[in-house]
Amino acid sequence: MTVPVTAGGRAARLDAAIRILGDLVGFNTVSDRSNLALVDYVEACLQSHGAQTWRLPSQDGRKANLVARLGPEVEGGLMLSGHSDVVPVDGQAWSTPPFELTRVNDRLFGRGSADMKGFVACVLACLPEIAGRDLRRPVYLALSYDEELGCLGVHDIIADLNRRAIRPDLCIVGEPTMMEVGLAHKGNRTFRLTFTGQAAHSSRAPTAVNAVAYAAELVTSVTAAQADIAVRGPFMQGFDIEHTTVHVGVMRGGRQVNIVPDQCVVDMEFRFLPGDDPAALTESLVMAEVRRLDRAMAARRPGCGVTVEPVYAYPAFDMEADHPAVTMVKQCAGRNGDVKLSYGTEAGCFREAMNMPVIVCGPGDIRQAHQPDEFIAVGQLEACGDFLIDLVARTGNT
Repeated sequence: MTVPVTAGGRAARLDAAIRILGDLVGFNTVSDRSNLALVDYVEACLQSHGAQTWRLPSQDGRKANLVARLGPEVEGGLMLSGHSDVVPVDGQAWSTPPFELTRVNDRLFGRGSADMKGFVACVLACLPEIAGRDLRRPVYLALSYDEELGCLGVHDIIADLNRRAIRPDLCIVGEPTMMEVGLAHKGNRTFRLTFTGQAAHSSRAPTAVNAVAYAAELVTSVTAAQADIAVRGPFMQGFDIEHTTVHVGVMRGGRQVNIVPDQCVVDMEFRFLPGDDPAALTESLVMAEVRRLDRAMAARRPGCGVTVEPVYAYPAFDMEADHPAVTMVKQCAGRNGDVKLSYGTEAGCFREAMNMPVIVCGPGDIRQAHQPDEFIAVGQLEACGDFLIDLVARTGNT
């Protein structure tokens, strides 16, 4: 494989980043597909610059995490974290081919250009300069799969790093922040609730157990809980919405109006502030009401009730603003302040499981992510490349 990375300074680095981003966007890595072709490409880039690489395959072997190390096998160092998967384009009205990078003036259009293949492209474009340094501390790349499905693949990366006793001094999660320094985001718990009732002709509705009606009680409860949280808090300044949020996103039940529905499925989530107890929130927002409804349905007809399936979860993220690593990252990014993010990332997983400094900072605008005509500005790739080179230099590799 020809690896499209060349040395030659800042302009060559930007050209390489754009070229590599075009290659990465060309891999359709929507989460229901394999990411192995992209992993092959990234691994070849890394190995051509002397990196040691290893894969952590998914259980079915269709996907893999990729971890790489440049530099010596010593303690500490810098870890750059990204994910390989992207969200679907089905049903979206794109003006350009979503899996072909299209440049219009200073915008680069394509699925994943902002979220977050732009960051991965910048890392790969920096390889000649990183590998050309006399590295005294390692530089790691951790590339996960299925982040978009609830941060699934990253847990194997964390377990592997802990087995190998690898504990970097700093982890940068390169999600799109417009190169702002992200120090917090909410955590998530998502559930699927299945209501099983008893069908009947609608003329005999009072004798049946209407699964939709009981599910509607759950929705009413969730709506009331959200209203109460909005008044009572707790609150954390800096977030767009300064309190925990809870909502129902999907409700499916019933076949036609003259049949009492015997099943209804509800998908709900809550996004909680750093410092909130997700177990206590699960009990108060979900399980207490589920138990009440389950008892009421079973009392009407044995075998009726509610089951709860956790779909996915990720922890909240909070990094102290006065940490020396934060000061250094702000200097590298050219920022005085920091931001709290409205979306989830793998940062909380790394912070909770590895207890190391973690900061979210990457190119692109999250408002472009998951949308038709997703794009990243060329200037964001240039700024990210400068940031990464400065960061490597400041983390013990002058």
